[in-house]
Amino acid sequence: MQDNDHPLEHERATFTAGEEDAPGQPLDGDEATLIDRSGDTFAPARPQRARFRDRPRGRPGQPPPGDPSGSGDTATRPVGATLDPYAASDENTPTTRAARADATVTAARDRRRRGLFAAVLAAILLLFALSRLVGGSGSSSSAPPAPTLPPAPTPVPFVVVNGAPITATAVLGVDAKLKGPREAVELPDGHIAVADADNSRVAILDNKGALVSSITNAATAFQQPFALATRGHDLYVLDAARGAIDHFDTSGRFIRELMHDVVLLQYARGLALNKSGQLYVANPRSNAVVALSPDGKVVKQMTSSLGGGPTQYNQPSDIAVAPDFSLYIYDSSNTRIKKEKASGAFVTQWQAPTSDTVHSVHVLPLPDGRLLASDPGGALLIYPANGGTPTRLPLRVPGQPLSPVQPLGLSRLSNGDILVTDGIDNRLLIVTLS
Repeated sequence: MQDNDHPLEHERATFTAGEEDAPGQPLDGDEATLIDRSGDTFAPARPQRARFRDRPRGRPGQPPPGDPSGSGDTATRPVGATLDPYAASDENTPTTRAARADATVTAARDRRRRGLFAAVLAAILLLFALSRLVGGSGSSSSAPPAPTLPPAPTPVPFVVVNGAPITATAVLGVDAKLKGPREAVELPDGHIAVADADNSRVAILDNKGALVSSITNAATAFQQPFALATRGHDLYVLDAARGAIDHFDTSGRFIRELMHDVVLLQYARGLALNKSGQLYVANPRSNAVVALSPDGKVVKQMTSSLGGGPTQYNQPSDIAVAPDFSLYIYDSSNTRIKKEKASGAFVTQWQAPTSDTVHSVHVLPLPDGRLLASDPGGALLIYPANGGTPTRLPLRVPGQPLSPVQPLGLSRLSNGDILVTDGIDNRLLIVTLS
């Protein structure tokens, strides 16, 4: 049977691409017979035509059905043969492809514009939302209340009233060969104990300044005795390099190592003792003030991140205790003196001279409520009892009015005079305050 004897599928016939017929005229040799509804005779009619291109489309390397040669020549496709479902159509003409490409570019451009518009709109909405959160949260009844923070103390510039120079009434320890003295305290028998740091000893002087004895060992040999505190017949020595506090009696007899803790005590600088026997240590290395019980247990550790806020420290290097148990702390890098309650709660502050932690400003509360501070630049500072501008008194040495002085440690003698450690000339000065 020949191909043109197959029945029509999909009511289509196959023709050579691009052929046109005269209207109303059937193609030669290609006639289809339809039933004439006006009678019982059959009349030839022109069949419906389908168009397709003259090149195959579909899977690469696979010829369309009816073209076993793979040449793509479908001009001889028999009438009534089924069209290749992968055959090319008018959609693949060069003109159509160009138009489709233009449409694709236009659509992509439109998509980009819409995307850009959406991004700009999202950014505007985000900024609006942030502005509501930042600026309008106070007006929203559902917003949580802001946390209450302690107010930062108002910084006070370091301004002083210049007073008349004050001259020491006595010079002690010149012949004791002190080296790097940091603090000195009076003992009950009238002798004076000196933290002779660079000599790794505690020097005991008589009331004229002559060397009586030297203490060089505690639980182990001293390395850097840096601060002293005494009460009754007890003497406490802070060995900064070892990170230890050693307990002696005032005759120099070693009793025990009260505490040895390199984390809490190594390179600590200040040591103070209150009337109840509780010790306080100021340590710039750990940025903390540590309170110890009389038997050496940690009662409280007051520390913070480095900073200048009311509850912060920045390398505290000296501490003193007032008769009412208030604490006075020299906060080295903040160049201020902080007054705190025994609990560590902030009370007030005063600006102070600049110093390093080895040659630190020292503080000493006076019985009348005033505060005395040493200025390593060569003077003493007296702060009024109710705060305010301190008076700066340049310190002089009798017979050596132009001799440089470096006041460091401060302590009170039994007669009310002040014992000042002079770090630059390795000696002690006695000063009478008015």
